[in-house]
Amino acid sequence: MEEEQSFNQTKFLDLLPEIVFELDKDLNIKFLNQACEKILGYSKSVLINNKVSLKDFVVPVDIEKVKNDINKNFKGTHISGNSYRIFNKAKEELILEIYNNHIKKNGKVVGLRCIAIDITEKEKNYKKLTSQENHYRQIFQNSPIPYQSLDDKGIILDVNPAWLELIGYSKEEIIGKNFTSLLSAENQNKFKKVFNIFKQKGEVSDIQFDLFKKDGSVIYTNYHGKVEYSDSKQFYRTHCVFNDITLQQKAEQTLIKSEQRLRELNTTKDKFFSIIAHDLKNPFNDLMGFTQLLALNIEKYDKSKIEQFVKIIHQSSKLAYNLLENLLDWSRSQTGILKFNPEKIPINKLVDENIDLLESTARNKSIQIYSEFDKELFAFADKNMVRTIIRNLISNAIKYTKQGGHINIKSYNDNKICEISVSDSGIGISEENIAKIFKIDESFSTIGTEREKGTGLGLILCKEFVEKNGGKLWVKSEPNKGSTFFFTLPLPESEF
Repeated sequence: MEEEQSFNQTKFLDLLPEIVFELDKDLNIKFLNQACEKILGYSKSVLINNKVSLKDFVVPVDIEKVKNDINKNFKGTHISGNSYRIFNKAKEELILEIYNNHIKKNGKVVGLRCIAIDITEKEKNYKKLTSQENHYRQIFQNSPIPYQSLDDKGIILDVNPAWLELIGYSKEEIIGKNFTSLLSAENQNKFKKVFNIFKQKGEVSDIQFDLFKKDGSVIYTNYHGKVEYSDSKQFYRTHCVFNDITLQQKAEQTLIKSEQRLRELNTTKDKFFSIIAHDLKNPFNDLMGFTQLLALNIEKYDKSKIEQFVKIIHQSSKLAYNLLENLLDWSRSQTGILKFNPEKIPINKLVDENIDLLESTARNKSIQIYSEFDKELFAFADKNMVRTIIRNLISNAIKYTKQGGHINIKSYNDNKICEISVSDSGIGISEENIAKIFKIDESFSTIGTEREKGTGLGLILCKEFVEKNGGKLWVKSEPNKGSTFFFTLPLPESEF
């Protein structure tokens, strides 16, 4: 019965693909299954009951390792699960992973019952995979293109050295943080929308984000990426690369500004020639026409007629002079010739000076000019520019105020800025036209209450000069109720 059971066990073990064998203390093979023929090329009859010669079976570099493990096992220490390189009958090198149990008699190890698994192909595949992994790891580590990987909540899982170098963080500082921590509030909302679409579509291309570096500076980036899915088609992680397009973005902005500046210069040139061709020509036509009439008919005209003509000639001369003055200032500002020399200046004196200059014009229309100014109001600005600003604003107020109207000039000082306002009871400006009066390309100009002509240049010049001095210019107006123009200037440092 025992012999039959032993025979059946042997038959069963012969079916196994692994080599099963037993060794005694003298390294004699006491049992061996059929798998030895397939794996080693030796038949059972050749090997069984024969002593194993390590130098014939074991690759030389592993002989000492095999000897040490066998000695330790027979001394009672269980050494199992190690792999050894051995030769088969054809002297081909194989790798066997050997597990064993002790065979004991009277408490002593008298033999080893072993199973040897051929892991040659497995090791080859492992080395191949390791080699490929090392290859891709080298590409990952040495790639000049920044890379990052995120989980489904946007948490940073991995980045490469190029990413760390560009953004300025260490790996310990950034792994585990949400990608949104690198974005502005505006870009955080954009990221959430894009990331949801990214997870659904599985890829993303040409998406721009502004990233905050560790030092607080901002770079502009362009992202491309794909989603990695698990075997069950579930989201696993993202793989994204991006380019630093900061210089490209700045170059594009510079180009846009250059194009805009070129358009402005072309508009300025057109405006300049328009003024010379039409607006400057008109007052001289009046001058030449009325002086010719006077020259030919001086003896025929009565005193009232001559006074009328003289007033027209004076008005035309003044218009031409003011126009030339504005035109010269404006052309100098456009070409950079106009010098900017800010200093401590008395605003109240400049206002009084311009009121005196324009008083006769106001008197002709029975317009009262009221000045509610601090006696000692100073600003830190260019005197000539401020003089031009005040002159144009008062001149405009007179032009668009009807007979018998009034103009108020006020000041305000809150120890931070100096604010001046020029109000009139004139015809006012519609909301639609307010947007046009400060734009050179709109060519907007309104005829005065007594057919006074303008070019629309004065307010544009005022705005440029105010901003040049670090202030702001704005207007509040209502048709048929009048307008108030405000502008601010910085105070001298000593008064802050």
